[in-house]
Parts: sequence; C-alpha cells; structure tokens
Amino acid sequence: MKIEQDGWCLERSSDADIAELMGWFPDPQSVDIWGGPKFRFPFTRETFCEDCHLDAVLQSFSLRDPDGRMAAFGQLYNRQGRGHLARLISNPGMRREGAGKRLIASLMRVAREEYGFQEYSLFVYRHNEPAYRCYLDLGFTVQAYPDDAKMKDKCYFLSCSSE
Repeated sequence: MKIEQDGWCLERSSDADIAELMGWFPDPQSVDIWGGPKFRFPFTRETFCEDCHLDAVLQSFSLRDPDGRMAAFGQLYNRQGRGHLARLISNPGMRREGAGKRLIASLMRVAREEYGFQEYSLFVYRHNEPAYRCYLDLGFTVQAYPDDAKMKDKCYFLSCSSE
C-alpha cells in the first residue's frame, strides 16, 4: 500500500530505507528509546534486522517528504485486535517538521483500510516527552497497562479510535 498526501508518501520500507534508518542511532540510549532494552547496540545489519523483526508479522513503513527524503519510519501489527504502532521515529535531521504526526496518521490509515482496524495502540517511554505530547495531540489517551506487557513502570500504554 502506498499513501500520498500533500507531496508526502508512505510506503513499505525498502532495504535502502533500513540502511538509512540504521544511521539514525548514534548511541545505545537512542536505540533503547526507539527499540526497547532488548535491541542490541552496537548492531550489524543482521542484528538490526533481527531486532526489528523485519521477517516477522510486523509491517515496516517509511515516510518520504515532498523532496523524496526519508522523514520517518514505523511498524504496524495486530495487538489484541488493535492496529499497534511500533518503533516510530522521525529522521533526527528533520525533527519538528510534522513528520511524526504524518507518519502516525498514515499508519492508522493503513491499519484501517488494509486490515480493518478501528482502534490503535502504542507504547511510549514515560520520559520521552516529545513523543508523548505528539501522541496526545493525535487523540491517544493513556489506558490501563496490559497484563502481558513488560516495563509497566517505565512506559505508558496509549490507544485511540477511528473518528
């Protein structure tokens, strides 16, 4: 699926996108905020792809700006009947340009149109204020933490519904 709006384009991630994405993580802290504590650093292409679960049921998407630059990346999968958004990140060199909000809105559209989801969820570290504010601005609200999820003391679980 390809979604285009106002010159921006969301489509499935390519091998070149993954190679670029790997360059967005200069240190263990940046990887942890994005990929969680089990994501290895330093990484190789092989371990990065393994830890992203690129060969699993997760669908990976890249958002390109009107100039064709990769502006954001995110993954989507089914978590307890919701379209779950994971590993969301904006290009560090393009932060505060609205790519994050565009990415999330586009992923929600894919989840709705391709998979029929009407509800969406995500996890965010409590200390990741910029991401937390972005999700709240998009209509997500904090929910009871799932019993099967780890890091209850470090993360919020948020969800929202289609309008």
